[in-house]
Order: sequence, then structure tokens, then C-alpha cells
Amino acid sequence: MTVMGYSVGYGSVVFVLILSLLLAVIPARIAKGKGYSFGGFYVFGFFFFIIALIVALVMKDKNESKPDQLLQYKKLLDEGVITQEEFDKKKSELL
Repeated sequence: MTVMGYSVGYGSVVFVLILSLLLAVIPARIAKGKGYSFGGFYVFGFFFFIIALIVALVMKDKNESKPDQLLQYKKLLDEGVITQEEFDKKKSELL
């Protein structure tokens, strides 16, 4: 078989395919640990491994703990960014 002018065997193609299937698990597991879709990142990682890995590493964690979220809202309240009513609403949602 010829790929881009180079003669490659089917064994090489199968090897690259299997390697891609295995490597795609890495960004998928990282994304799942942060609360994102394993399947979506598996497909993303299969086609664009390096980009998917970078995106998965720099994404914000969706699984942030409720106390941490509450502290962030308290900080916003103290800075005057949100009102007491907004803070109380978020607090009741979280608790």
C-alpha cells in the first residue's frame, strides 16, 4: 500500500490505528476526572491527540467542591460584585 508516496505495509497501518486507540484514553481519562464526557474526549483524542491532551489538562474542573464554590461567592459578595440576595440564593442552591 502507498501512503503519500511511501510504501507501507498493512501492519504499520494497524499499529498506528491501535496506538491511536490506546493514546486517546489519556485525555479522555483526564477529562472524565474533571467532570467532562469520556466519550467525547476519547473521539477528540483519537483524531487530535496532542490538542485534546492540552485542552484536557488546562480545562477548569467541574467537580469543584461546594465549600470552595461557597467561598468564591462569599469573596464576590465581600468585593461588592454580587448582592446579599444573590449570595443567599447561591448558598441555598449549594446547600
